[in-house]
Amino acid sequence: MKITANQPVNVITDICCDACGATVVPEFQKEHRENLDGFNEFGVLHASYGYGSDQDGDSFHFDLCETCFKELLDRVKSLRAFHGLNS
Repeated sequence: MKITANQPVNVITDICCDACGATVVPEFQKEHRENLDGFNEFGVLHASYGYGSDQDGDSFHFDLCETCFKELLDRVKSLRAFHGLNS
């Protein structure tokens, strides 16, 4: 015999840019997918600091839209040029 019960399940219904707040998911995706857990068409910045760092144990995770990711990438390229590093 199988015993069943209704249990609430959290699903991802939208993904917003951590920099500008805009959604990164096109409306047609939201309308045709019940869970956006597998949606990965956006930029992710993740950093974790280890032992000995001034930020030991800190971890950061940012989801970014294409526009904000490009702006971040351009800023990194600018910093590399400022410091005399090849891009």
